[in-house]
Amino acid sequence: MTATLTHAELAATINPDAARLADLLRDASRDYDRLLEKLDTQAEWIAEKMERLRASIARSRETDPSTLSVNDLGELQGQGPELDRLCGVVSAQRQLVGRLEMVLGVGA
Repeated sequence: MTATLTHAELAATINPDAARLADLLRDASRDYDRLLEKLDTQAEWIAEKMERLRASIARSRETDPSTLSVNDLGELQGQGPELDRLCGVVSAQRQLVGRLEMVLGVGA
């Protein structure tokens, strides 16, 4: 006959290694910082493209609608899937860091 444990009983039997969890938190935090840097770089690139696009829009209003830069529009549109993926990875890593901090009782 097998014993059935409740969730609380099962959770009480888990004895996490605090040093290992601290190592995991350090690694996760380092990876999160790298991802934030990558996202910041992407945001800077998008801001530069948007400024160029704003200038192109202003020129097209002053002169001729055909002067609107479709290259800038295309480059921005092309970032959609990659930016979505990067944002998803950043969000998942943030959650991992938060959970590890909660388990270890550290952080804000």
